[in-house]
Amino acid sequence: MEGATIVQQILKALDLHSGKIQQQMKEMEDRLRTEIQDTESRLRAEIQDTENRLRAEIQDTENRLRAEIQDTENRLYAKIRETEDRLHQKLLDLEKRTDARFERLETKMNYWRLEWSETQETVDFLARKTLQHERKLRSQAGQNEIS
Repeated sequence: MEGATIVQQILKALDLHSGKIQQQMKEMEDRLRTEIQDTESRLRAEIQDTENRLRAEIQDTENRLRAEIQDTENRLYAKIRETEDRLHQKLLDLEKRTDARFERLETKMNYWRLEWSETQETVDFLARKTLQHERKLRSQAGQNEIS
């Protein structure tokens, strides 16, 4: 009996010891679970923070690109307007020069018309005078023949 009591005592001691080991393992499991949850929470927070920073950076980049595009567009429109203005001014200058040349041509043509008209009058006058002289000469030649 004494052997059975010793065995029971040993079994009881082992049972107590195994209970303590189970309790320690349970505590270790709880600590690990808590640590894993804390790590998971920290990682989720870091991921969220990184996502927010990346979104902000993307938004900032998008805004800068939009501003650059707008600036480029404004410069191009200004350059187009400047070119249009220059071309318009050149066209106006060309029109003025063309008008001036046409006016000079018109003035020359009017002068030539006047000269031609005067020349025609002179030719008409000379033709009349020539006819008058021819008549007079014929008339005198006819009188000279009669006498």
